[in-house]
Amino acid sequence: MQHSNVAYTPNRQRKHELTRHAKKRCAQRGQLEGIVPVVTAFGDASHDGHGGIRYVMTNQALERLTRVLGRNQNIDGLAGAYVVVSVDDGQVITMGHRYR
Repeated sequence: MQHSNVAYTPNRQRKHELTRHAKKRCAQRGQLEGIVPVVTAFGDASHDGHGGIRYVMTNQALERLTRVLGRNQNIDGLAGAYVVVSVDDGQVITMGHRYR
């Protein structure tokens, strides 16, 4: 007999709402809100130590995404992008780009 958790939505299917702070950072940093599902689905996840999960588009994450979509300029532009999502409610706290 299978049991299901009706309240559970897998991360890859969850719609992330952006906080006001995240929307402001998105506008300031010239990033599109549309990258949030891609970064949270393919990015490398780690706890940030402040109640959030940080998803970062590392070289390995870009390789995973390239295997699915193929290489193009838009994918290359995601290198170093990150999204921080709240563990409590799944809201996007902030987003940005790590420069190497």
